[in-house]
Amino acid sequence: MKNEVLRIEKVTQIIEGITYLDSFSFHIFEGEIMGLLCINAHGKEELIQLLFQNIPIHYGRIYFKENLVNSYEHSSMSMNPVAVIENKSRLIENLTISDNIFVLNKDFKKSIINTKELNKNFEILIEELGIEINSNEIIGNLNIYEKCVVEILKAITADVNLIILRDICNFISINDLQKIHSLIRYLSKKGISFLYICNDYEEAFKICDRISIMKNGKVLKILNKNEYSEEKIIPYTVDYSGKEFFITENKLEKEILRFENITTEFINNMSFNINLQECVVFLDKSNTIFCDLIKLMNREIRPKSGKIIFNNMDYIKNYYKLNKDILFIQENPMQSMLFKSMNYIDNLCFLLNNKKSFLWLKKNIIKSVIKEYESIIGEDIYSTNISNLSPQSLYNLIYYRIHLYNPKVLFCIQPFSGVDINLKQHLIKLINIIREKKITIIILTVNLSDSLSVADRLIVVEQGRLCKEYRREEFYKFN
Repeated sequence: MKNEVLRIEKVTQIIEGITYLDSFSFHIFEGEIMGLLCINAHGKEELIQLLFQNIPIHYGRIYFKENLVNSYEHSSMSMNPVAVIENKSRLIENLTISDNIFVLNKDFKKSIINTKELNKNFEILIEELGIEINSNEIIGNLNIYEKCVVEILKAITADVNLIILRDICNFISINDLQKIHSLIRYLSKKGISFLYICNDYEEAFKICDRISIMKNGKVLKILNKNEYSEEKIIPYTVDYSGKEFFITENKLEKEILRFENITTEFINNMSFNINLQECVVFLDKSNTIFCDLIKLMNREIRPKSGKIIFNNMDYIKNYYKLNKDILFIQENPMQSMLFKSMNYIDNLCFLLNNKKSFLWLKKNIIKSVIKEYESIIGEDIYSTNISNLSPQSLYNLIYYRIHLYNPKVLFCIQPFSGVDINLKQHLIKLINIIREKKITIIILTVNLSDSLSVADRLIVVEQGRLCKEYRREEFYKFN
């Protein structure tokens, strides 16, 4: 008989009149990798917080290893034996790996730290797991994958009941994600339980033993492994076939951007070309080149060798003339690209200043923009406080700002990172609206997610080198 690690029974949580968890129920067994597929983000943050700490609930009960830890009758506010691993590391950057794993463990009682003993314990731990990592390394020197591994090791030594992995594909490269999957499969066979939260059912299918489908704070369906199929997922989402999406036919084959043997610290002799009106996805399997690529296009660094040609001109030499034709949508743009102190229309017109100083401040320009975009955007265009808008409305603002500016090339950095399934489909529509303006789009990603649904080409990069290229008709060959 399987031992139950976690059981949530009909939990309802209401905060300031909003129901975040609605009769939420599921359970996780010892040694199980339970997936949580979030159709939208509503209730996800509240669920994680509730698993981490026994905060008040309005109805239901929560059990860890058959012990009642929280109920509508009493919430102790105590912490549960749960570890959360996400993009924001909980490790202390200026301490060693051993110090983070052992010394900062709440069960560490010794007043004198024996470094040799700690290192010996660490070697025993990683030898069994087949991990190569130096226990004396400072956390700040580790890459994202290594920090993720250390957090898992720390959770194991702390003897937690459950490890929550939250949207790790958004910040871990494909190569490293495969290593993480191998590690958690091994640990699950040793009896360690995981809650694997993600927004991509294909990713969940690869690693999870069962999958709970969550929408609006409620579990709609729990799938067993023999039920994994797209057909089982689609009824709980909007139409996800992609057939309705506009795909631009690139018949011109006229070049807009070319890298000629570009070398930087992390880019190794890379050459490629991008054609007008194309949508090209760059998949960096080792997550090494994007920082340098973005810095090159912003002329924050110069190539050690090679040349960048944009619109038939040397881009570095003519940067101030050419850079106005290139825009970026950053990762998590709702946090990094919007001005909360400005109203909607000022946010929408903000980039027009790049074309001509103070152009967007002119009343006739504002009126003209409202007239053109009101029928597309709706009443949101009159919003004086964008903080009150939904994520979908905010993404509309970000992408229609690009639409209004009309650059020649748009770089989208991890556009599907951290978004739920419904919002992901809306982003696909917005990208295709941008494409209808004949804007060339370059998508930079470490995980394909749904990027190929809008792409004409896929360029695969690994360890700073271009290693493979696929055209749309060849996408099925990629694995």
